[in-house]
Amino acid sequence: MKFLVIGGGGKVALHFTRIAVEAGHKVHSVIKDDGHTSELEKLGAKVHIASLVDNTVPDFTSLLTTVKPDTVVFAAGSGGKPPGPEKIDYEGAVKVFDAMEASNTKRLVLVGAVDVRTRDKGYPEWYNDKDKEMSDRVWKGIGPYMEAKLKAELELHSRKSIKFTVLSPGGLTLEPAGKAVLGRTHLTQTSRELVAQVILAAATTPGTEGLTIDVMDGEESIDSALAEVVKNKTDAWTG
Repeated sequence: MKFLVIGGGGKVALHFTRIAVEAGHKVHSVIKDDGHTSELEKLGAKVHIASLVDNTVPDFTSLLTTVKPDTVVFAAGSGGKPPGPEKIDYEGAVKVFDAMEASNTKRLVLVGAVDVRTRDKGYPEWYNDKDKEMSDRVWKGIGPYMEAKLKAELELHSRKSIKFTVLSPGGLTLEPAGKAVLGRTHLTQTSRELVAQVILAAATTPGTEGLTIDVMDGEESIDSALAEVVKNKTDAWTG
């Protein structure tokens, strides 16, 4: 499979590149400058320089038309830092959606964040008291980032030609990947390496299209947890 990774210099994306190349896939990595070029090339990726802020939809359309990826992985994120969530997490994501439609690129795996939702609908039914407290704390602390992610995901759900899977990790850690809990989960932590492993699993597993899947450190193998999600069509998206 051929992947085009947006935000290729991030920690999750670097893990993904290594894992995907080792599994025999081809990875094209898009980064905003050449700061990670050497590292990515050593991992086996083909590097492209393009900025979600400065480059245009036609630029990304041209890139997609040239590369012809089977799957786009959107792993970019502002982390709340300048130029900020609005420019990267929302407007940048929409540029990619537009370019995918213009280039007739169908498949997308988007790395989001757990608890991205329209809050006036109330808490999801599977949240416990600890989840609700964590949700309130997160939205208070990084509200603009969560709002930008929400706007992007609402927009994505309106794009009927894109076959998307949204992966929603919890608090990201630098720990090695272990086992997982997937689907509708509580708000805990997630190894970045685990997120990378689940990106590849979701992209190569039929039936994950159209689903939003929470990704947390847990007790199941990725394969069995993902098979259960697909079997039950477990969707963590609440709108």
